[in-house]
Amino acid sequence: MIFLKRLGKTLTNNIWLKVLALVLAFVLWVLVAQINNPVRTLTYNNVKVTLVGTDVLDAEGKVYQVLDNTDTAKVTVRAPESIISSITAADISAVADLSNISEDGTVPIVYSLDRAESIIADHDTLSVSVENRITKYVNITWKTIGSVGEGCVQGKVNLERNRIEVTGPESAVNRVTYAQVTIDLDDAVKTISADMEIVLYDAKGNRVESDMIVKQTDYVTTTVTVLSTKTVPIYASATGEPAAGYVFTGDINVSPETVTIAGDTSVLNNIIRIEITDPVDIASAKNNITAAYNLSKYLPAGVSFEDPDFDDEVFVTAYVERKVEKTLTVAVDHFALTDIPEGYEAEIAAEEDVSVRLTGLETELNAISAESLRGVIEVDSYLASVYGDDYSGITFANIPVRFNLSDHVEADPVYIRVQLTVKEDET
Repeated sequence: MIFLKRLGKTLTNNIWLKVLALVLAFVLWVLVAQINNPVRTLTYNNVKVTLVGTDVLDAEGKVYQVLDNTDTAKVTVRAPESIISSITAADISAVADLSNISEDGTVPIVYSLDRAESIIADHDTLSVSVENRITKYVNITWKTIGSVGEGCVQGKVNLERNRIEVTGPESAVNRVTYAQVTIDLDDAVKTISADMEIVLYDAKGNRVESDMIVKQTDYVTTTVTVLSTKTVPIYASATGEPAAGYVFTGDINVSPETVTIAGDTSVLNNIIRIEITDPVDIASAKNNITAAYNLSKYLPAGVSFEDPDFDDEVFVTAYVERKVEKTLTVAVDHFALTDIPEGYEAEIAAEEDVSVRLTGLETELNAISAESLRGVIEVDSYLASVYGDDYSGITFANIPVRFNLSDHVEADPVYIRVQLTVKEDET
C-alpha cells in the first residue's frame, strides 16, 4: 500500500515535464521516420479514364464521343517514398460512369489509389457529346490515277460490291455522301485485281474521317481489265445493179478508214480488219450512195473500241457514175489470130479499119486509144461452138473479137472476116 502511494506521487509530480518529454519523443520519432522514409509528390501524365455504363447508351441506340481529350488526366500523387517509388500510372484508378451523365454532357471522374496520402487531378469531370446512332447505305464509286502501259487501254472496272453500310453518330454519318476507291494503274499491262481501301467523302468531295463511324467493310475487291490495242482497217462492199446507163465504179470510201480496237492479245492476233457485212445497196442508183453503220455491231466478241468516246458511227459511200460512149477506128493489124484449128491456116480477110464503140466510165475510156486497143480472135473455140468438129467446106467465117477491157468498160460486138485454108501435105 505504501508502495502504491509512492508510485502515484512520483507520476503526478512534474507532470508537464513528462508530457513535454512524450511530445518531444514523438516529434523525434517523426523526424527519424521522415529522414528514413520521406513523403514525396509525383505527377503522372496520360492517366487513362476508364468508361463504364456504356451499355446504357447502347441500349438506347445512342453513341458518345469524348470531348477535349478529357478521358486522359494529369494526376499528382502524395505518398511516402517507399510507396510512391513503386507506383505507375496504371495503378491509378480513374473511372467515369456514363450512366450518370448530366444534361450539360459532363460525367464525374472518381480517382483512387491505395496507400496514397492524397491524389489530385487536373480535372474531375469527363466531357462527352451524345447522339443518336444511325445507319445508312452509300454508293461506292471509283477513280483512277496514272495510266496503263504503252499499247494498252483500260477496260471495264468491276467492284465486288457497289454500296456500303456506314454506322455512327448522326451528325457524322449524315456528312457522308458517297464512298470511293482509288485505283493506281501504274503502267499496268495486264488485268489488276486487288482489295482496295474504301474512303468516305462528303458532297463537296472532302474526305470524312471519324473514329466514330464504322464501315461495313474497309476494303472492296476491285478488278480493272487491261487490254491490248490494235489499229485495223474497216472493210465494206456494195450490192445491186445501178440504173440503166450507170455503172458502179468499184470504189468504196469508208470514213473513218481505220479504227483502234482493244481486247485480249490472243483475240486481237486473229483480227486483220473489221468487216461491215451489210453491203451498201446501189440497186437502180444514179448517184453515189452513202450509208451509216454502227460499227460496234460488227465487232468480234470480247473486243471493244480503244477510245470510249468513239461515237460508233461509220459512213460508207459507194460511187456510181453515168456511162459514156467512145468510138475508135482500129486497124485490123491490132487483132491477133489465136487458137487456130489443127491442120488449118488462118488469116484476116478484111483490109479496112474497124470501128469499135466502147461504153463505160469516162476516166477509163479516156485512157484507151485506137493505138492502145488490142483484140484477140479465138478461131477454133468459136468455130467449134458453131460447126462442131467438122470444118470441111468452111473457107470464110465471121469471128468475134475479144477485147481485153476492164470490168467497167464494154465493147459492142465486133466480127472480123477470117479465111481458113487447109494445110498442104508437106510429104
